[in-house]
Amino acid sequence: MTQALAQALSAETIPQTDAEEGIGQAYRGTYSPDDNKLRLYASLRLDEETYKKVHDAGFRWAPKQGLFVAPAWTPGREDVLLSLAGDIEDEDSTLFDRQEQRAERFNDYSDKRAGESEQVLSHVDALASSIPFGQPILVGHHSERRARRDAQRIENGMKRAVMLFERAEYWEERAEASLRHAKYKERPDVRYRRIKKLEAELRKAEKNIAGRRNL
Repeated sequence: MTQALAQALSAETIPQTDAEEGIGQAYRGTYSPDDNKLRLYASLRLDEETYKKVHDAGFRWAPKQGLFVAPAWTPGREDVLLSLAGDIEDEDSTLFDRQEQRAERFNDYSDKRAGESEQVLSHVDALASSIPFGQPILVGHHSERRARRDAQRIENGMKRAVMLFERAEYWEERAEASLRHAKYKERPDVRYRRIKKLEAELRKAEKNIAGRRNL
């Protein structure tokens, strides 16, 4: 996604508020240890300078969620979020909540593709039923052109029905994978490793800060 498109999407999705609204109300920062991601909620459109600051730090616009998200916590990204929101809160929604919403969206996609596949098959069946079983194309007959056209339509329709059915299966598998991922992340052993990794990253950051102070 290009910077211009992301700005346009965020501008369309996030309504402009009154100018007197304070910066603390305009921005809200959250952190989720479930996925180690920082999120920026904005109640007003980001100006060009702020957008560049956020984008350069690694935050990306997530249109489905209506917010900016950084793929992983870093001291620099935390500083950027603090400079805008003033504080970083715990993320309200859990990873399971977000993955469940994602699975529901994927299931909707699957249902839509499956419905379209059935419609195409119904059309193909109706077209094929008008042709006598085993009826060959009569070369040179006035019906040849129409027969060949109908045969091509039936073939194209079958290909499209199969393609739509495969897409329906794809989205169904994506939905199942989303829920499996969320359940995996909630396992105690996975959470324990996640905490240990975060603690190690924190110690590393504190060590770097202490080293800079001693320069």
